Amino acid sequence: MFEELETILIKSKIVNMFNLNKTDEVFNQGLDGVAYRVKPNIYKIRAFELYGETEEEKFFRIYHARDINENLLNTLHSIPGIVRKTQQTVDYRVSFYEELATKITDVLSSAEIIKESKATSRMARASKFEGLELPDVDVSQDEVIGRIFTWREIIAIYEDNSEDNTLKSILSQKGVYIQRSEDGKSRYIGSAYSEGGGILGRWMAHLNSLGDAQHLNLFVLEYGYNCIVFSVLEFVDGTTSEIIQKESAWKRTLGTVNHGPYNGIQLNNN
Repeated sequence: MFEELETILIKSKIVNMFNLNKTDEVFNQGLDGVAYRVKPNIYKIRAFELYGETEEEKFFRIYHARDINENLLNTLHSIPGIVRKTQQTVDYRVSFYEELATKITDVLSSAEIIKESKATSRMARASKFEGLELPDVDVSQDEVIGRIFTWREIIAIYEDNSEDNTLKSILSQKGVYIQRSEDGKSRYIGSAYSEGGGILGRWMAHLNSLGDAQHLNLFVLEYGYNCIVFSVLEFVDGTTSEIIQKESAWKRTLGTVNHGPYNGIQLNNN
């Protein structure tokens, strides 16, 4: 079914407007489906989905953020074929899904919609980052291991106090993490073992102030946090000593320690 969804998105040129995050299988209303999940974008659209094997049960879904631009949402609701809509989804059932997707592309290509969508971007509220434009992050997702976060996404997750912020809850656990350059060449391993903030709290501490991670700090001063991504290596429900042992093991495994002068690659100096 993914091939069918991909064909719809390619022929309608929707794929040219978004960066792919991942594809996966989904289940809704008793039907199997597939999702084309996209990276944060000005429209606050999170995925395009297709459900159902037969023409009678098939439907196309747009999954979006709750605070999507009102004009954009109303315009999407005006496209013929809607069978259901919720606070975060719009479902369509039509005879030709490529034509539907092309209409959606035309809406998203509108200069007015682009301008309004950009104008309604979310801004940070914390005094340290106040006024910073934040990306739309689907905080209801619970997949963390293997996922990459940018520094702006971390702030967005931290500042989101909604009840469905599953990501914040999961990332607030203790464990071991990695900060690395996008190409993976330069790496820093750290850990979170205090109660309260967990790994997310440690990441926010890195962003709030440069600490005693000397080599990491020099890398940030040289290249900036736009060149660094964050990931969880493992969560550890243990004592401080056990977590530090896990951290040391990861440092040895990935060869991140450099006791000598800064070299821009091994970013742990102890």
